[in-house]
Amino acid sequence: MKMEDFEEKFNFKKKKRDFDEDFEFKKKRSSDTLFIVKIISIGLIAFSFLFSFLIIRKIGSSDYEIEEKGYKYGRSQFIKYQGKISVPVPSGGRYFLENVDINSFRALDSQDRSTLMVGMDKNHVYCGNISLPDLNPDKLEIIGNGYYTDGTNTYFCSPNPERNEKLPGIMEFLQSLVYSYSKTRRPQSYIYPYTKIENEKKLQAVKDLYLVATDGEKVYYKGKLLENADLKTLKRVDMYTEYLADKENVYYKSKLLPIKNNGKLKVVSLQQGEDFLYDEINGYVFKEDYFFDREKSPYKALGNKGNHMYNMIFVNNEGIYYYDNQEKKLKRAGDNIFIGNLEEVNPNIFTDDENIYYFHGYEVRERYKKTSRNTEIYYLDKKVNWKKVADIGDGVHGSIWQKGDKHYYFDNLGMDSTIQDTIYEITDEDTLGYLLNNSGNVDKIKEFIENGKLIQTAGEKKLEIAVEDKKIPDNEKWWFLGALAVVFVVVVILRIKENQ
Repeated sequence: MKMEDFEEKFNFKKKKRDFDEDFEFKKKRSSDTLFIVKIISIGLIAFSFLFSFLIIRKIGSSDYEIEEKGYKYGRSQFIKYQGKISVPVPSGGRYFLENVDINSFRALDSQDRSTLMVGMDKNHVYCGNISLPDLNPDKLEIIGNGYYTDGTNTYFCSPNPERNEKLPGIMEFLQSLVYSYSKTRRPQSYIYPYTKIENEKKLQAVKDLYLVATDGEKVYYKGKLLENADLKTLKRVDMYTEYLADKENVYYKSKLLPIKNNGKLKVVSLQQGEDFLYDEINGYVFKEDYFFDREKSPYKALGNKGNHMYNMIFVNNEGIYYYDNQEKKLKRAGDNIFIGNLEEVNPNIFTDDENIYYFHGYEVRERYKKTSRNTEIYYLDKKVNWKKVADIGDGVHGSIWQKGDKHYYFDNLGMDSTIQDTIYEITDEDTLGYLLNNSGNVDKIKEFIENGKLIQTAGEKKLEIAVEDKKIPDNEKWWFLGALAVVFVVVVILRIKENQ
């Protein structure tokens, strides 16, 4: 039997043709998919660059020109330029006032820095670029601390800008897209927040309490009522945060927290990290108004002002905990491995009744992958036979410790100074002598590390905490989805034209 007859009898030729056609179809389909993916990727990159370029160029050029050539109203932030009046909103750029009467416009002439973004014409009072609806400009009085009244209505106008929560991400993207190609107004991504005070009594600013005002009985913070606040004893727990307390009550901003002031409240945080309110007596912890599980208190806070870590840790009898700033909640890292009482040697090193431990932090960055910030706890040694020799730079830079005939450098400078490790062995007498006889030179310490004069001391890793930057902010999400939608439309149009 000939090969041709054999193939025909068993339909090999047909099967081969079918196979070839099917294979070619799959190849074509795969090729089409790959083509589309490439086009989308290239399109997204190109769109992002073009869009960013247009926005930056438009914002940069216009803002610079206004500031250089415009007329500034005294000490204020307002500038008149080409028949318009603008005011900057940090992080958002310059915005123009709407429906403003230029001839009658004036800025407030006050030594109070909180008034720099408040102006008025014959019809309106402006908080930044937003007009306050029922304030009479002819009767306007400055109360102070960001509060204003016309004798009938009273407002708080924050001198500190905040993200505009009333502007959804999709609307911000669409408005930015239109703005980049047209003369429409810039999207109001940031505003100076304002609040109307529902109080007929006259307010007065509270001296030494920024953004606080009172009518003699009620107390307001940022225009919001502080429930049952005692003005005579009210103060900030920390001058750089928004935790407040009087003789009894504790607040985060205007929110009353479910604890009482025992006089032992403090704010703890990493050197470049998030703030927590810590009750040293009861071991209660708050992140803003989020209360760490009260039933598991007391917590011991470790790592305050630490700079070799990305997460403070909070220890109770059951375990070791940390706050996940991506998921906005307390998480358990592991069992409590410590023995007895915990005490800090410095912000990055601590002990229990028997052992010495230290923190180590590092960051993971991979192309096209998520970033994680990791904090590790290491066991160094038993506590016995260790003694402190001296502080370096009054303890700011670090300290020198000794065990037997060996000396060690305990670092306090941290990752911000590009010093990656926490504990180093000092290798020679000259280096030891320099560290003992000098107040501390950061560059010199880094030089010692680079030259092997200070050698990393590696302990035994006991625990690791990893927090991934996995959540895309809502505004960024909509920007990405919007860009993807635009590129998709372009791809569809190209494919239609290709098939015509």
